[in-house]
Amino acid sequence: MNMIKSFILFPFVIILLLSSCAYQKMYSFDQKKFYIQEFEINGDTRETFIIQKKIQRFSNKDSSNKIKILIDLKKDRTIKEKNIQNKVIKYNLSLIANVEIIDLNTTKKIKRTFSANQSYNVEDSYSTTVNNSKNANNLLIDEIVDGILDQLRIYYS
Repeated sequence: MNMIKSFILFPFVIILLLSSCAYQKMYSFDQKKFYIQEFEINGDTRETFIIQKKIQRFSNKDSSNKIKILIDLKKDRTIKEKNIQNKVIKYNLSLIANVEIIDLNTTKKIKRTFSANQSYNVEDSYSTTVNNSKNANNLLIDEIVDGILDQLRIYYS
């Protein structure tokens, strides 16, 4: 008898839990609650261009929250490993973004530093090494952009 009650009660508990969840899509139009009026970014031109374009996609012109974003981007490549012949076999790539978000309505400032590290292997073929470097660089850019967008979503939710 007790087992029958649990079989009847279990679906109702699951339905109750799922219906009360406040699930929302992260990248929906409703999440675009800010408008980037000014964008100032310093650093390597390729990285800065990609970061600016990826963040601009989440800007909503109809929003009343007008912001200015200042980003100072620093890229550093260091040797991570060498083999016995003293040849480099692995590099470490790091990207540091000092971000300042200024709310133009209230002149309130938010300062954050986002950093990401990625290592990549040096291959026998130069083109493969360059591709490894580009892939690592793209992963770093995505990580920095995700951090900045998460900060904006938290502040403007």
